[in-house]
Amino acid sequence: MITLIQQGILLIGTLSGAITDIKTGYIYDWITYPMIIIGLILSIMQGQMTNLLIAGIIFVILLIGYKFGKIGGGDVKLFTAISLLNPFNNIEFIITLIFTASLLSMTFYSTNYIIKYLKKGIELKKEKEGIKKAIFFSLILVGYLAILLNFGMIKIEIAIILGIPFLLGLIFIALQNGIKENFFEKKIKLKDAEEDEILSKNNPQKILDIVNGKELIEEKEIALLKKHNIKEIIVLRNLPKFGPFIFLGTIIALNYPTLIITLLF
Repeated sequence: MITLIQQGILLIGTLSGAITDIKTGYIYDWITYPMIIIGLILSIMQGQMTNLLIAGIIFVILLIGYKFGKIGGGDVKLFTAISLLNPFNNIEFIITLIFTASLLSMTFYSTNYIIKYLKKGIELKKEKEGIKKAIFFSLILVGYLAILLNFGMIKIEIAIILGIPFLLGLIFIALQNGIKENFFEKKIKLKDAEEDEILSKNNPQKILDIVNGKELIEEKEIALLKKHNIKEIIVLRNLPKFGPFIFLGTIIALNYPTLIITLLF
């Protein structure tokens, strides 16, 4: 009975997060906090210590990503809540959910923005750094897949299926500077800056030095910029929404909790 409650809350919570993320770009505390509280209560009631451990680890790891501006604060709380509400009390469910959500979002957004950038006109001169990164990561990926194939740890069909979203992701990395500049960057008045703004690296060096190179700027950094009479900054807005893919990953993981482990091993 309790596991059914966990599944129901997971579906309702992640669906709500997907809807608000699409509409506003936020996954609100009124969604995540009740999920976390209920998840804690139910995990303790059932003695699901694995859930508590995984939730703690995921929270710490994603919090670091949040501080570097790589993931939203709502996503951090939502993944923590999901870990606490895991009805299977194991790591396989979480791996499947995160992996499928990441693959789906990587495929969708990479395809979408690559096509948009192609239509607008790619400026290869701006992409030298991104291309170098993409080549480096592609060598690691090819090497890793080659090892798995050589030792029979993965089938060639699975390697091809997994390779497609990763290839799209690598192309996105190669073109990320132009994609960010054309579709995400926005110059705003400092007085209009919101909490948890992500600062673009294309800001003047003076601004980057003032905030010590931090990408995620909060009230402290905004106050510091005001002190130095900075009037305008370039921030990243309208970033890809991850919420809908967390919801899709939840559906897949609830139905096939060991999917990724089965495919890879």
